[in-house]
Amino acid sequence: CGPGRNTHRLAALSFDVDGIDLSPAAIAWAKERAGASGAEARFHLGDAFVLTAEGAEAAGPYDLIYDSGCFHHLPPHRRISYLALLDRCLAPGGHFALTCFAAGEGGMGSELPDAEFYRQGGLGGGLAYAPEELRRIFSLPGLTEIELRRMRDEAPDSPLFGEPFLWTALFRKEG
Repeated sequence: CGPGRNTHRLAALSFDVDGIDLSPAAIAWAKERAGASGAEARFHLGDAFVLTAEGAEAAGPYDLIYDSGCFHHLPPHRRISYLALLDRCLAPGGHFALTCFAAGEGGMGSELPDAEFYRQGGLGGGLAYAPEELRRIFSLPGLTEIELRRMRDEAPDSPLFGEPFLWTALFRKEG
């Protein structure tokens, strides 16, 4: 959840929200901002892959899972556990929203083939995806694409966030 921008927005829209992050600083900032805004959300410090294990407090199932910046920082072999996490935690008929680095002109993140990341020993700041890659990856767990597009650019003074080097996507789980 990082500093909680999306967590606070969803809570303000009356969603029942769990925000998860590995960073103690991010969770502290998110909690501080929630207190100032009056947004009611639960924040969990830790690894989403562990917190969502059976018996954990933030296990879902959720009607909406929103990933804003996690997926593009996962090494290729973690896609399997990521898809298993979605399958386990997303309710049938639920929606999965994703924001991640976009490959191509004006993109951000590395566009090297998966095998090259292992040869180099690092992700180089994150992975950039082409639309056909995202469609292939997220078609596997029974997700149906609703929309996949470049994010709209937003002015620095806009209350909305938008950067054209990012994909924004929405999928629906069958069921």
